[in-house]
Amino acid sequence: MIQLRLRKCLVWIGVAATSLTAIAARAQKQQSAPFGPAPILVTVQETIQPGQEALHARLEADYAVAMNAAQAKQYYLGMDEISGSAQSMFLSGYSSLQEMADVHDNDATVIGDKLDHLETEHNATLLGTDTSIWRLRPDLSNPSPESLGSMRFMELIHIHAKLGHDAEVSSVLRKVGDAWVQTDPNFHYSVYQQIFGNAKDNSILIIIPVKSLDAIDKHQSLVPQYLKNMGEELHKHMLEVRSTDYNSVESNLYVFAPSMSRLPESWTKDDADFWNPKPVTTVPASKPTSAKPASPR
Repeated sequence: MIQLRLRKCLVWIGVAATSLTAIAARAQKQQSAPFGPAPILVTVQETIQPGQEALHARLEADYAVAMNAAQAKQYYLGMDEISGSAQSMFLSGYSSLQEMADVHDNDATVIGDKLDHLETEHNATLLGTDTSIWRLRPDLSNPSPESLGSMRFMELIHIHAKLGHDAEVSSVLRKVGDAWVQTDPNFHYSVYQQIFGNAKDNSILIIIPVKSLDAIDKHQSLVPQYLKNMGEELHKHMLEVRSTDYNSVESNLYVFAPSMSRLPESWTKDDADFWNPKPVTTVPASKPTSAKPASPR
């Protein structure tokens, strides 16, 4: 995501003016780890060239180090996609569009052209980049009370709903969410609606952070009870809405990448071994001692 992270977004905001949950790290230093999803979420999805994964990861780590050295204000969570194609996803959270613009104006000033060499190398590792800005739908969400810093994986469900079908889709998502929470009160998720991006439909993003994959195993094992709580009538209506109001649905699993992330210390201090792992050091092999010549008798 090397491009001063959100250079494109600043252009979009300028045009519009004449337009992270604990899901994403907020874009300013916090005295304590914030809870709840960010009102504004920015996602940057990078598709990596085959064979360039290791170089891409190293350049992202170098970028985070450079941001720290410059005392930049932007924070972000970096993740690698487990399912699907070779992709990385970066999430940044903000309290408002204005805060997003202010953060990136500041960072453009303090960083300047210092990262141009990294950006050139980084872009050569990519097949493409897709940047989107989303607004939280609190009416459809059931966010986790825990900090994102304690999570390790994230499921992202991208619903491509047809234009003009927002009311039907939102109504079903609300009822389906209620059925899941009734089935498992510990099931937490945040729902975002795209406000800027490349989509030509009504894009909705459901974000489900988890500590371990056994949480997903448990969630899937509860499907029979969830269907029972939903009821036959709602289940039938949900299938009808998916058939008539959706263009498509994508669901992918991501794993957090500490080296590609830049989070405030308040998020990471309770699990520093994971978020700031110490570099592996190797002990050089000792040279074999040559045998001493036998003493003459």
